[in-house]
Amino acid sequence: MRYRQRSAMSFEEFQELLGQMLDEIPPPLLEELSGGVLAEKRTAWSEEHPDLVLLGQYLVDPYLGRLIVLYYGSFVRAYGADRERWVEEMRRTLRHEIRHHVESRAGVRDLELEDAREVRRFLEGLEG
Repeated sequence: MRYRQRSAMSFEEFQELLGQMLDEIPPPLLEELSGGVLAEKRTAWSEEHPDLVLLGQYLVDPYLGRLIVLYYGSFVRAYGADRERWVEEMRRTLRHEIRHHVESRAGVRDLELEDAREVRRFLEGLEG
């Protein structure tokens, strides 16, 4: 029998809350985000570090352009039934990915480098 983790909200609620959070963002920060902000049901994993779950990603796709994706399944896996934590982390993740977008448009990689350092520190903590 496969264990099914409890979720703080349905996928539909996740989408609705993401839309509400998106309404809080000043429109100039979303310019050139041609692919929009999407919610996907799946759990996403880091390609570089397969044990790390990804809550969201900023992507530049050759067909869709610039887009942000938040992964519902990743939130289920990471936060289970803790609705307050979901809301907090969804907002933080959305703003984090928007910062990637803004920096990408400006030709800056500060957050990318900061993310790499954070992952490195996390992995070192697991080893030590």
